[in-house]
Amino acid sequence: MSVPPNNSLPNNSSPIPPAHPSGGGKGWKLFGFGCLGLFLLLAVGGVLLVQNVKSKLANPQKNDIVGTVILTSQAALQGTQLQQAIAAYHTQHNTYPKSLIDLYTDGSIDGKLLHNALDDSPDPAHISWRYTPPDEGAPGGTVILEEQYHVTVGSTTPPDKLAITLDGKSMSGAAKESP
Repeated sequence: MSVPPNNSLPNNSSPIPPAHPSGGGKGWKLFGFGCLGLFLLLAVGGVLLVQNVKSKLANPQKNDIVGTVILTSQAALQGTQLQQAIAAYHTQHNTYPKSLIDLYTDGSIDGKLLHNALDDSPDPAHISWRYTPPDEGAPGGTVILEEQYHVTVGSTTPPDKLAITLDGKSMSGAAKESP
């Protein structure tokens, strides 16, 4: 059988296009593996970061910023509980307690509230807070509880102070070293 002349192809053309050299997909494969590696690296880093933060929350230390913030927050909460006990004592006895021990002996507080983790003394029987009984009719902003502590920042350890007022507000700020 013969092929009609108008359907014939020129001698130099072929119905199948020439094959391109392979390797065009190698760049995309390398890019994909690079992205996968970066994703895995970020995922592992994220897991380690979360574990580190959880560890710092569970065991805060005074020698780092995050730990100090956590310990200060916990101490402020304890100080607010002490302030509430002082106010309740005043309501019940029409006088402020002479010392924080009066709150303990009265049964108003658990003795554990008297010592906090900001205290440099590890002795749990040591009273961390310095209590100043307010005068009758003192304004709400009168400081009644103070806790001085030290924060390690780099190679220095400047003093700091946490204060609780009569109306239950907490304040933190630089303190002068007490003798």
